Amino acid sequence: MHGNPHPTAKTLAAKLQAAKEALAAGRLVPVDAERHVKADLEELGIDESTYWALIPRLIQAALDAGPQASYAGTRPPRKSTKHSLIMNQEMWAFKASLPEFECPLYFKFVLKSHPTTQEIFFYHVDCHPDHQD
Repeated sequence: MHGNPHPTAKTLAAKLQAAKEALAAGRLVPVDAERHVKADLEELGIDESTYWALIPRLIQAALDAGPQASYAGTRPPRKSTKHSLIMNQEMWAFKASLPEFECPLYFKFVLKSHPTTQEIFFYHVDCHPDHQD
């Protein structure tokens, strides 16, 4: 492979798996929900409970389609510069398809461990249609 191999397929699979586990354990932190989630809900035309139910399904769809094929981020991943909660953390962007949407959905998140418990938390950044296809 030419260029920067980070993140590797193994790293991407591990990030998706960690995201899935954090969500299953209820360790979800919306980042700037007032702006991001509100805009995403409008663009997707769904309500908030449907929206939050989509996220674990998208993660599973990305795992099923292959983390490497689903990865929509840069190499190396961009770091957050806008939000104090996730400042300087790597942002993980993927796209995956779900049957009820015409085009794939793009979603982005940060994984960050709790300073004392070391539990991994899922910091949700974005989820919207990927119109680039």
